[in-house]
Amino acid sequence: MPSLTNKVIVITGSTRGFGLATAQACLAAGATVVLTGRSQEAVERTLNGMQFPGRTAGFVVDVRDEAQVHHLAEQVIQKFGHFDIWINNAGYSSAAGMILDMNPHEALEMFMANDLGALHGTQAAMKHFLARKAGLLVNIYGNGSFLRPATPTALYGTTKAWLTSFTRSLAKENAGSGVQILGFSPGMMTTDMLTSPRVVGEKAQEQMKNFGFVLRFLAWAPEVAARRLVKALGSQHREFVEYRMFKPWTPLLGLLRVGWENLTKTGKTPAFTLTTEPAYRFERK
Repeated sequence: MPSLTNKVIVITGSTRGFGLATAQACLAAGATVVLTGRSQEAVERTLNGMQFPGRTAGFVVDVRDEAQVHHLAEQVIQKFGHFDIWINNAGYSSAAGMILDMNPHEALEMFMANDLGALHGTQAAMKHFLARKAGLLVNIYGNGSFLRPATPTALYGTTKAWLTSFTRSLAKENAGSGVQILGFSPGMMTTDMLTSPRVVGEKAQEQMKNFGFVLRFLAWAPEVAARRLVKALGSQHREFVEYRMFKPWTPLLGLLRVGWENLTKTGKTPAFTLTTEPAYRFERK
């Protein structure tokens, strides 16, 4: 694993899931890591569980709030003097469901967290990076980032398509500035976003009935993707790079692995729990 010694790294949404795995991988590579979460309890619990307490700090931040995100950047500079890498990781998928079955309010909430939050983080980080003519901004892509249908999580996929266009435009606008930009797509991971999905409507419930098998042959632990991201952080030299964990041959390799596990009785379907609810229908009040 490449060294990130003396690097100060800010990771939004890092008290659980991929964000937490990334924080742990960055610490193992020698970095100082700034964690964020939306509650004091989550931040304190995460900090208490870290292996390198001398190289961690945590702040309560809701990335949907512009002032909170800029205050985060100011607090990090005040504490450490600067930061070298900013990872816009905070975001979520509210539910699986067909577009016509979803509550529009959920689309708004996901856009606020996944996209507006990334915009706030980008503006706060780039203000510092551009002044230094150095730094690395990372946006975490997801299903939908490369403009393929993302059903049954199409609304979430739409937020990630937005983020990809945003990141590419940002890179073009800041070419030659000295700031590097990375769009990183970790692929499917066995985080609670996928292992405890909420499913809206009968069509999505039908599509999700074999989801356990899909998880088994396509998803990997978040620690795997986090180590790959750390490798990318330590080796990036170009101004703009997009990296995909999911390759065209990933499904075939997954099927071969599952076949071998079945033959040797060494594998099992990841535990997951579906929570179901009826489709949303607009009712005039």
